[in-house]
Amino acid sequence: MSRYLILLLVNTPFIIAGMVNSLVNYKLSRISTRHLRFQCSLWLLVFIGLVAAQPMYEFLFSNDLTHTEPLSLFDVVQITGIVLIFFMANRSRTKLETLERRVQDLHQELSIRLADETRTKPKK
Repeated sequence: MSRYLILLLVNTPFIIAGMVNSLVNYKLSRISTRHLRFQCSLWLLVFIGLVAAQPMYEFLFSNDLTHTEPLSLFDVVQITGIVLIFFMANRSRTKLETLERRVQDLHQELSIRLADETRTKPKK
């Protein structure tokens, strides 16, 4: 089995999970349509980059533009780690934005309630 195929097979679940996560966040109104398009485009770009890795290497090698060895197993693990970190960072950022929005909404609600209480209390 080709190392490029292994790279693609190992990383495809993370890419699919990233796209599904973006869609779920959009459906739950956690992100905007623009943000959904950006995230899906980014994950699609990562997938295209992984699919095009072997043809790009073969093109560069056949035209004597590179003299490096083909993909090693360490490279597969390293690239998978980078994709996993990218997935986790993107998910963490979305959760952080959601929590910030929730705290802001709670703060606003608390301010309104306190303002109403001060208006309705009789002065001594």
